[in-house]
Amino acid sequence: MKICPNCGHDNPEGVNFCENCGTDLRSETAGQTDSDQQKTCPRCQALNPQDSRFCENCGYDFEAPDPKQPDTEAAESSAPTPAKPAAKTPASEPQVAPVEPVAPKKVATRPQAPDNQVTSQPAPKENKSKRQWVISAVILILLICGGGYLLYSNGSHAAKPARSEKKASSQAQRRQSSSSQATSHQATVNFNQTEIKDAVTAALDPLQGTSSAYVSPVDSSQSVVVNNGSQSAASSIKVFILVTAYAMAKEGVFDLDATHTVTDSEKVGGTGVIQDMDAGTKLTYREVLQHMIDDSDNTGANIMIAKMGGFSLINNKIKSMGATDTKLQRKMMDTDAIEDGRDNTTSARDLGMTLKKIYNHQLVSKTADDDMLEILANNRNRAKLPKLLPSEAKVYNKTGEYADYGVQNDAEIVANKRGAFVAVVLAQDGKEADQVSAMNQLGLKLYQNILE
Repeated sequence: MKICPNCGHDNPEGVNFCENCGTDLRSETAGQTDSDQQKTCPRCQALNPQDSRFCENCGYDFEAPDPKQPDTEAAESSAPTPAKPAAKTPASEPQVAPVEPVAPKKVATRPQAPDNQVTSQPAPKENKSKRQWVISAVILILLICGGGYLLYSNGSHAAKPARSEKKASSQAQRRQSSSSQATSHQATVNFNQTEIKDAVTAALDPLQGTSSAYVSPVDSSQSVVVNNGSQSAASSIKVFILVTAYAMAKEGVFDLDATHTVTDSEKVGGTGVIQDMDAGTKLTYREVLQHMIDDSDNTGANIMIAKMGGFSLINNKIKSMGATDTKLQRKMMDTDAIEDGRDNTTSARDLGMTLKKIYNHQLVSKTADDDMLEILANNRNRAKLPKLLPSEAKVYNKTGEYADYGVQNDAEIVANKRGAFVAVVLAQDGKEADQVSAMNQLGLKLYQNILE
């Protein structure tokens, strides 16, 4: 048998050319010599130089331990293709033609590569799969985020009216003090300016002397003002002393919790309870202010005037609050000052606007305004505007009276579940009985027209 040095095929002794690849086999001696110097690939049977590590035909590693024998199918499918086929002759063509079906094309479709190549082939698929997964995840996340943004945008636009309504409601609630249990609702408060003005003029026109009035809902710019002007304030001036004290406390220049020791020399007559306290009694300035409003304490008012710095400082504070008709020019019970033409003055509008700002927490601060409302709510004199009101009405007021000069004043905030309004009446140079009676009737008429 002759072994083809090119493809390793066994040929009969008498043939000159390889029946498989057509290689010239006529040099037998050379062929045998070459065969002795070559080694056969156990995988594809191809001959390779003795010093080759890898098969020149299939890449088999000759140094690999105990290679597995290829099965029949692998051997058949990996039949070698001649590297350099000899020139075809008429005699060899019939033998070469059958080799075409086992050309290396099949090798490309079979996993016959060396071991070090087989393990690395799946990597591209794995990487591709990972890339596809990552791309899909990113697309999904973008879709979710985009959808969420659209939903949020639509929801935000739809929610704006609701948030605005909620904000408006919260602001309205904040305007109510902790002492005030009534809530002001403009929609349920009746304020017919013509009817209110008719009621005011009907009550005040019959009175002797000078009378004026101011009426307004707390949550509206509407108002009725009749005969407004600067008039004798009497004890109504104490509202402005109260406000000045809280304003100075907010600024840090006055301590409401500091202690005052009562002396006999500072006591004055008229209304109040401090004049009856023993000398040496200690009161905080908060307590002095409470007596000044709730008991209309004249001694308390004079103590505060002195401790806060006198007339000029207090008048500057009053002016800064917008009360341009109001002036503090004397201490309480200083009749000599009155005779000299120096009296404390205010107007219905000044008092009304000041009470309105306190109720709406627009004067000093929410805490300070609430404290002042609580003091006004505890006033003991309800004999004028609030006298005929039903028990459900919540009243914050401060009166002023100086009968010797025909002065009867009252400034009030009245509230119930429907809302609240401010009413002020100042009357001077008249008869006390007529003035007080007119205020009683007007107070009830206003309540019925506005809050019922």
